[in-house]
Amino acid sequence: MQQNTLCYHPVIHFIILALLFPLTNVHADTNPMVYYVQDYGAKGDGKSLDTKSIQNAIDACHHAGGGVVQLNSGTFMSGTIFLKSGVRLHIEKGATLLGSTNAQDYPDIGAQDPTKEERYNAGKALIYSEGQHHISVSGQGVIDGNGAALANLNQVRAHIIHFKACHDIKINDVSLVNGSWWIQKYDTCNNLQIDGITVNSKENSDMNKPRYADTPGRNTDGCNIVDSRNVQLSNCHIFSGDDGIVLKSFSKDLGCHNVTISNCIISTNASGIKIGTESAGKFHDVLVNNCIVYDTRLGGIELMVVDGGSMERIVVTNISLNNILGAAIYVRLGNRGREYTHNKMPSVGSVKDILIQNIYGTKIGRYGSSITGIPSAPLKNITLENIDLTFTGGNAPLYFEGYPTKPVEERTIDNVPEEEKSYPRCDIFGKLPAYGFYIRHVEGIDLRNLKLRFEEEDTRSAIVADDVSNFVLDGLKAQISPHAPAVIQGRNMQTAAIVNCISLTPAKSFLHASGNKTQQIVLSSNIWKNLGTHLSTDNSFPISEIHEKK
Repeated sequence: MQQNTLCYHPVIHFIILALLFPLTNVHADTNPMVYYVQDYGAKGDGKSLDTKSIQNAIDACHHAGGGVVQLNSGTFMSGTIFLKSGVRLHIEKGATLLGSTNAQDYPDIGAQDPTKEERYNAGKALIYSEGQHHISVSGQGVIDGNGAALANLNQVRAHIIHFKACHDIKINDVSLVNGSWWIQKYDTCNNLQIDGITVNSKENSDMNKPRYADTPGRNTDGCNIVDSRNVQLSNCHIFSGDDGIVLKSFSKDLGCHNVTISNCIISTNASGIKIGTESAGKFHDVLVNNCIVYDTRLGGIELMVVDGGSMERIVVTNISLNNILGAAIYVRLGNRGREYTHNKMPSVGSVKDILIQNIYGTKIGRYGSSITGIPSAPLKNITLENIDLTFTGGNAPLYFEGYPTKPVEERTIDNVPEEEKSYPRCDIFGKLPAYGFYIRHVEGIDLRNLKLRFEEEDTRSAIVADDVSNFVLDGLKAQISPHAPAVIQGRNMQTAAIVNCISLTPAKSFLHASGNKTQQIVLSSNIWKNLGTHLSTDNSFPISEIHEKK
């Protein structure tokens, strides 16, 4: 009998060896040179200014081809330090890099504009880097911006970290605390990884007080990603005095794309997860997944274009919201038209191809969530599915940011302002006519499997849709007050299907339809048992435009 033999093949042999003995990067330095800042004269006593010593260590490390600059136990007070290619700034557990309170220790930084042959004032920072590569900040220690003292004593604000036009960046494990401005700013960067960091800089953290009851705000955004690409931000805890995690664009030639934000916990004095506000360029291919937003004063999830840019292929999924005083979800296309770096006045932008799914929220505030374009520029192809929100409800007056002298105007479907040129905030319209979702100027929107409830009776409709076409509402389960106009109010709806919906409590009407542009509305497989009437109209359109099917 012939015995089977295994023939040698070089490719198979290589694969077997690779599985048994995983390859390592032959170019990686597994034992990098460590430069201790104390060896360069740093005192680490929290009183002496160690800027020069830390910078000398960074310069030596850089000139030697790279390595680690390390801060061991102690508090190292410093002004601006400049991180350079190949250098990892490592802050050991028990060590603190402390920002100086002397304004003279933070020079104004001239940065190169990537779209023009000019430099401009990029502001101030504790750690700054421009045009560098393979840079890192790591360790389980603390970087303390000394923000309260710096801002109060000198009226000076500085980023804790500001990287400009850098690539191959890693920020991991460190705690960034007590900032005086945006905590982190990564501008026109590529290949950025931020993992496992903590931001703790939430001044005025008592949500039961007005926003600036105890101290002026310092705009301490937790993390700002500006005109950057190939970004991974994960496993972070952001506790910030202004917006939590924000993507921005200041250049019509750039934007943010290929960005993932995952497994983060966020609490802020403004908005939780936000894409936009500054929105000159293009946001595309962004995934936000598995995050918690809690104790947040404005919106939980906000997507917006108002400066001529565009937004598409954005996925927000698996988000838990709790105690959001503003809106759970805010999607906005406006026309503020802000001019950046001598650009011409931008044209109106666009927002399309947005998926928001698997959102669960409790203690959501009373403004109402909104999904709105403007008459000349509707949103397109928006999908919300598996949304379960419980609102605080109630009909008592609402006050702007908690100030008792600033009542918020209560709107009806007939008097919601366009606010086309306004700064985009989830509260710009006032208290909306829907406690759940207000939708206006949208072409193509699918709402599937929505559950909307309130803790205290709210006499508004669950959903209001105005100037909306190609509208699908499938599987709404909504609590409603018997004093509300209807479960759903629709004005100038065109080509709409409302199916498989249930009113969880008795209501006057299921759908109140109005507007002379209303046409081709289909109602099918809805349950009417809790309703006084399933349909009411203002007779502004032929009733034959509404088709009811069992």
